[in-house]
Parts: sequence; structure tokens; C-alpha cells
Amino acid sequence: MSRSVFNLSDPERFIIGTIGAPGEREFYLQIKKAGQNFSFALEKSQAAALAERCSAIIREIRAGAGEPPVDRAPLETPVESEFTIGVMSLLWEAESERFLLEAQAITNSRSDDAFEEIVEDSTEDAPPILRARFDLVLARAFVIRTEEVVAAGRPPCIFCGAPINADGHLCPRANGYRRQV
Repeated sequence: MSRSVFNLSDPERFIIGTIGAPGEREFYLQIKKAGQNFSFALEKSQAAALAERCSAIIREIRAGAGEPPVDRAPLETPVESEFTIGVMSLLWEAESERFLLEAQAITNSRSDDAFEEIVEDSTEDAPPILRARFDLVLARAFVIRTEEVVAAGRPPCIFCGAPINADGHLCPRANGYRRQV
């Protein structure tokens, strides 16, 4: 069986968005290319890590200052995930002055031979992969939006760092007493 490859170079839109209320949000990476939307499910921590790495690369290459126009519009519907992202890699291609994101699908296999790194396309039964190349302006806007989306969740407890629900939470640092916001 051949591998599904999503090659999305120079997209019109490259954003993180959510569906649902804080505490129950589902995170998606949504990419728009040539009028088509592609959505990929991922975890909040993956979205935060991707923005953090993108920001680190921007600092490393000493990209210019100034705020890019940030896309704050909601996800475009319908949101139907192509796959759930597992392993990701992000790098800067100096020759083309583009970021390259490779994101491989989580495998359903629970065996020891599950893919824990991005594998070559020639690998038998390789999981689907996303390859997105995007410019610096889109990357900077992506970082700003993703930081806002991640921060919009439930506030963290000042004592244990765990998220606090609307009805409070049982803080382990408070010996079982329910802490309120």
C-alpha cells in the first residue's frame, strides 16, 4: 500500500484552532492551499511545542521585527481531520527561505514496531505524512495565534500548575481541599 503524502507548499492559511469549550477543546492544524482546507488533529502540547520551535528558529535566523498580520478568524468548516499528528519535525530551509514541517500520523499499532520517528516514504506500511513549506511571515503569524489559542484555555492553579475547571479542582498541594478560581 502506498503512503498518503500531503505536500502543501506556500499555503494561503496555516493556523492552529480549536473546537469545544476549555477543558474539552480539540486542537487542529488547518492549512488552506488553492482553496482547499486540510485539517490535522493534534494535542495542545504539540501545538505549543510547534509554536515554540518556530519562534526559536525565527530568533536563531534573526528575522526582522514588526508584527505580521495575524489571522484570528475561526477554523473553516467542515473540520474533518485527515489524520491525527504523532511525530513532527520542523526545520528552516535557508536556500528557499521556507520552514518545512513534516508531521506523521499516529499509528494504531501498539506493538514495538510502531513508528516513533518520521520514516522514509519507501518504508512499507508507512503512516500518512504532511509536508508543509511556508514562509517567515506566515510562521510569525502562526506563532502569535498559537500562543493566544493555547493561553485561552483553563487557567493553571498557582500551587500545582494543573488546569482549573469552572467548578475548581482538587489540588494535591492543598491536601485534597477544592481550590476555586
